[in-house]
Amino acid sequence: MNTESPFLSVILVTPDSYETIRKVVGHLRVQSARDRLEIVIMAPSEARLEPDPAALEDFFAWRVVEVGEIDSLGPVEAEGFREARGVAVVYVEEHSFPEPGWAEALIEAHAGPWAAVGPAMTNANPRTMVSWSCFLLDFGQWVAPGEPGPAAMLASHQTSYKRAPLMEYGSRLGELMETEVALQADLLANGHRLYFEPAARTDHVNVSRLRDLLVVQYHNYRAFAARRAAQGAWSWGRR
Repeated sequence: MNTESPFLSVILVTPDSYETIRKVVGHLRVQSARDRLEIVIMAPSEARLEPDPAALEDFFAWRVVEVGEIDSLGPVEAEGFREARGVAVVYVEEHSFPEPGWAEALIEAHAGPWAAVGPAMTNANPRTMVSWSCFLLDFGQWVAPGEPGPAAMLASHQTSYKRAPLMEYGSRLGELMETEVALQADLLANGHRLYFEPAARTDHVNVSRLRDLLVVQYHNYRAFAARRAAQGAWSWGRR
């Protein structure tokens, strides 16, 4: 094992067992830069998780952080970022599957002056119009192939960040991670820069039933609106 620190820490979250994240771990295992990845698994308990050490041995390092019952994602992501040892950190959803060059492209981009680097997105379940509607609503700006360059916003729950700027938020980080566009807007307001790197690609599974799409988007946009109002200290009338 390399005796230096990992460059990129990958945060995985499961509310139950290892089976929830087994498929995405398989995609991480075939990364060309897997020996530079630290895998941090956030789970209620290690006993309940029942990890598969054989599937995790090819990475720079892996460990489990016990967080108790998970009822909100943002604080758990933030705790994972705090526990990470990498120069950069990224949360990977259990339904988003990075292509083999994803990690290497993110690592190379983070050599630049960017606080955050986001990947290009592809649709993992493209057979229905509902899936495409969900995919384009969430990731329309970052659909592969795309052109690399500075960005005003990057894909939520897909973007990697240099760890140091995130640590400056302290206890606020969990709240900001609940609505990631708020975090990115704050980074920009404080002089940091974002970068879109389409050489890093991830294949995202989307909601494919109309009722679920309406429910998911309702809650997404309600959360976004609440965070926008809170950040701007809006009056009751403006809200």
